[in-house]
Amino acid sequence: MPKIAIIIPCYNEEERLNEDNIKHLLQHPSITIYLANDGSLDKTSFIINDIANKNDHCFVIDFDQNQGKANTIYKAIQFISQKEIYDYIGYFDADFSTPAYKMIEMIEALKNSSYEFIFASRIKTLNSRILRKTYRHFIGRIILTLLNLKHHLGIYDTQCGAKIFSKTMIQEVFEQKFYTSWLFDAEVFIRLKNKNLLIYGNEYSIEDWKDVEGSKLKLNHAFIIFKELYLLYTKYN
Repeated sequence: MPKIAIIIPCYNEEERLNEDNIKHLLQHPSITIYLANDGSLDKTSFIINDIANKNDHCFVIDFDQNQGKANTIYKAIQFISQKEIYDYIGYFDADFSTPAYKMIEMIEALKNSSYEFIFASRIKTLNSRILRKTYRHFIGRIILTLLNLKHHLGIYDTQCGAKIFSKTMIQEVFEQKFYTSWLFDAEVFIRLKNKNLLIYGNEYSIEDWKDVEGSKLKLNHAFIIFKELYLLYTKYN
C-alpha cells in the first residue's frame, strides 16, 4: 500500500484548526500527517502537539521563526523526504477549506491513476458549492491571466492549497527554495512547465469549497502579489 505524507502548514491557527478534520484524514490507512508550525505566536504549537500526542501517525515539525508558507512547506518536504519511506507527499491548508473527504478523494484518484501529481481546482459549476469571497476570486483570475501571458500554464486554478506529488515529482520540483511566498503554488507549476512535466498532472475539480474566516489573504496584499508576479517573470525565462 502506498504511503502518503500530508503536510499541514500552521501559522497562528488556534482559532481555525479542527482536530476532527485531522482525525478524518487519519482514518485513511495510507496517511501520515505532519503539522508544520511556522513560528506561530499564539497557542498553535501547544494545540498541534496535543493533537499529535493523541493521534497515531500524526507528528509535529516545529520551526521557531516565521518564514512564510512557502518556506515552511519546502523545509517540511526536505525533512520528510530524507526519511525515504513515502511514495507521495502533499500539503493541505490548515483551515480545511478543501474538506477532508475531498482530500481523500484526491488521494484515491491519484493512487488509482497513472498521474504523478494531483491538485484541487475550484471550478464553479451549476451544482457546485464554491463559496469564495468576491475580491479573492477577482485577484485570483487576474493573477492567472497575467501568469499565462508569460508562462502559458493552461491551468484554471493554481492557488488552491491542496496538492499531492509522487516522490519523483517532489525531487524535480522541490529541489531548491522558492523565490515567492504568496505565489509559490504558481511557481510550482512554472517549474513543472519548464521541465515539461505538467502533462503528468491531474487538475481535480472539487465541487465543495469555502473561504474560512481568518484567512491571511487580504485586499491590501495585492501590491505584494504583483511584485511577486514580476519576480516570477524575471526568474523564469
